[in-house]
Amino acid sequence: MRQAFARAAIAAASIAAFAGLLFTAPAAGADVLRIGVIGGKAVSDDFAAQKCLAHDLADGLAAPVQILALPSGEELRHALSIGAVDVAALSTRAYSALWRANPGAVQPVLATLGRGGSMGYRAVAFSRPDAEIDALDTLKGKSIGFADRRSMPGYFIPSVALERAGLNTERDLKTVQFGGGYHATFTALESGAVDAAVSWRSETASGAVVDSGPLGRFQLTSDARFSEFWHSPVMPNGPVVLRTALSESIKKTVTDRIAALGKTTPDCLAAALGLPVTGVFPVSHADYEIFIAADHKRISLSVASN
Repeated sequence: MRQAFARAAIAAASIAAFAGLLFTAPAAGADVLRIGVIGGKAVSDDFAAQKCLAHDLADGLAAPVQILALPSGEELRHALSIGAVDVAALSTRAYSALWRANPGAVQPVLATLGRGGSMGYRAVAFSRPDAEIDALDTLKGKSIGFADRRSMPGYFIPSVALERAGLNTERDLKTVQFGGGYHATFTALESGAVDAAVSWRSETASGAVVDSGPLGRFQLTSDARFSEFWHSPVMPNGPVVLRTALSESIKKTVTDRIAALGKTTPDCLAAALGLPVTGVFPVSHADYEIFIAADHKRISLSVASN
């Protein structure tokens, strides 16, 4: 265990944390596992919210655990990238940014279940029942309505899926419309101005719908009924990541202890991570691959337009 942490010692010296607090464990003098959080409230509260998690991991590892508060999300990602932090919870977009900057520096192991047990969201595509559209490749020659040029589920994720289905939006689709919002896009689908429209919904692990998203709200004021013909994989909530260079035994212990807390004491994780946590579920990098591809397209288009 000592070697796993010692390799990051020089890198850690180049990171200036807002503050840090060390939680000791039975094996005095052992190497330290460092949990990174974004500073502010954690510092002003003397890390009270993180104590439950830190003590549990310290007991499981029989080694000290240190909470390091970084000034910003960017600093936290940098600390993970250079090996100055071993464990952190990231948003989905923050993990995407870290992967682009330093692929493989960290390993996502768990994601949090949100309110109602939501795992995240799916991008979903709908058509009118009479449109004879039952898959992405049957959109060729048809019109599609996207919600917004800046939206991940309302544009970037389905556009990546279209490309992977072999469709070029400029060449293979009749028209591409941006409604400026989901309600306007569903209105265009209802009127026949477009043949398909995209939206999102959130689900539990069993597939139960937690939030039907914009479609559910649209149908509060409309009798229109649409047919779902495609949905993306679940885009998971943000991951808990571990530094890839940690030993497998350390990664297993940390993952198992956090997973157990997710089952027995989700309030502990919610406080420590500053998120609405009702549980956790296992994830890997593959679960975020489509989001990362869509996020890369978002950034590429943003750079190209400037």
